[in-house]
Amino acid sequence: MKTKKYFGVVLVISLVTVMSCNSGGSSATDNKKAMVGATVIFSDTGITRLVNSQVCMINNRFMNSEQIAVPLNDKTYYGCCEGCVKALKEDSTTHYIPDPLSGEQVDKAVAFIIGKPGSKEDVLYFKTETNAKEYFSKNLQRK
Repeated sequence: MKTKKYFGVVLVISLVTVMSCNSGGSSATDNKKAMVGATVIFSDTGITRLVNSQVCMINNRFMNSEQIAVPLNDKTYYGCCEGCVKALKEDSTTHYIPDPLSGEQVDKAVAFIIGKPGSKEDVLYFKTETNAKEYFSKNLQRK
């Protein structure tokens, strides 16, 4: 019985977080408008390096417009809505993600960010440009 109650609470919190990124504040609305008609499809044959300020670092997605800057400890992170900004401010674990090549933790604020090949908005964070190129060439050879 308690498990169902906790599951319900977690489900509600998850839905509120997702909905806050998809509605409400003018920044989220402006970002959606900017993406309409301006979608970028990332290449399967070359790296598409992205500007950090156009990536929501909570959703790990390219938004194709300037995001809300969150300056912390001499670095700047970016979120697409107030919910993402709050998460970046309150949870430092959201600042890091494993490099897909080396597995090392990468600070998103200083990462080399590329568009995930074949995707319209998903991104990958790398410690260095060299790691991104090596990862890309290895994955391109698998196809």
